Amino acid sequence: MAVYSHSQLSMYEECPRKYKLYYRDKIRPDTEAIELFLGSRVHEALKKCYDDLKFMKVCSLEELLAYYRNIWHRNWHPAVVVSRTDLTAEHYKARGEELIKKFYRRNSPFNTDLTIGTEMKLDFSLDDSGKYKMLGYVDRLSRLPDGTFAINDYKTSVNLPTQQAADGDRQLGLYHIGVQRKWPNAQNIRLVWHYLDFETELVSERTPQAISALIQSTKRLIDIIEADTVFSPRESASCEWCEYLDICPRTKHGFMVRELPLEEYLSEPGVVLVNKYAELKAEARRIDEEIDRIKEKLVDYAKNNDAEVIKGNGYKVSVTFSEKLKFPGKRDEGRDELEGIIRGAGKWDEVSTLDTHALQDVLEEGTWKQDLLDEIREYGELEQSSSVRLSKLREEDIGELE
Repeated sequence: MAVYSHSQLSMYEECPRKYKLYYRDKIRPDTEAIELFLGSRVHEALKKCYDDLKFMKVCSLEELLAYYRNIWHRNWHPAVVVSRTDLTAEHYKARGEELIKKFYRRNSPFNTDLTIGTEMKLDFSLDDSGKYKMLGYVDRLSRLPDGTFAINDYKTSVNLPTQQAADGDRQLGLYHIGVQRKWPNAQNIRLVWHYLDFETELVSERTPQAISALIQSTKRLIDIIEADTVFSPRESASCEWCEYLDICPRTKHGFMVRELPLEEYLSEPGVVLVNKYAELKAEARRIDEEIDRIKEKLVDYAKNNDAEVIKGNGYKVSVTFSEKLKFPGKRDEGRDELEGIIRGAGKWDEVSTLDTHALQDVLEEGTWKQDLLDEIREYGELEQSSSVRLSKLREEDIGELE
């Protein structure tokens, strides 16, 4: 089984196809977002600050800023992308300097704890089986005077999350497990997020029960990833900034035609087919509505004239009336009581059937034992199917094509 990181798990949750392209197919983006570039440089500067302390050297703010500017220019490359049209790279560079100033003023002379390591590698297993292997890098691991271990994480985000979000954070929760594995005698472990822009620290601790729940949920997610053979794309707001728009099956056509001149765009075969399909669907809806109105009139006519067959020119319509009991569905009120009555009478097996849709979900998620899943798959027959669904473009998408 592969070694997993929080970043891998998060990318799979965001979009299984993006995860596959990046981690399985090893297709790396040609560009780097300026936000990521900025975060890397700030982290490197703060790493230097604490690394120098190991040699009894306290970096001055001016020295730290000079180092930051140097690594900014040394690492800059043409593929760094600034998405916001109202900002330039210099704006981001200045923002990084301001974040470092805020952190320096808040924490200097950096003597409240003892640094154990910076960018410290943690590789560990979630359980004794060694099956679920994890990898992570702690921005800074330190020990407080009372012996508490502190897992420090620097954030350059423009947003400040809630305490509730911090208490449920998976990444530092996993690092908690990694630190426990390396130092089993660690009595207390504290998770600390340094939100540089807000000069604020969010602090959280994990109970043994919370750690146990995190281990189980992470193992389930890894099982789902390992069982996935399709890696279907998952559309969300983040698609707008995805680096794989040109190869993702959900976005590649839009990416391909968005730069075409209007005349070429309107004659592109895919565009022509979609426009014709939309036109016919609109006509079909109009016809279906008219058919429904005629059906209602035929039913009323049959009732009023006590007729079951109504004849026209070369056609006839049969109208039948019947009654049947409708029972509550799975989520309807009264369903549990109804099932209880039938089960209590020992008749459940006579009216229950296998839910093949639910079974398909189980196979895709891989949450049952592998030998059972393999045995069940032998009864399935692979069937190719397709569906066509029409939806309107968003206004901003239309604007790009005009």
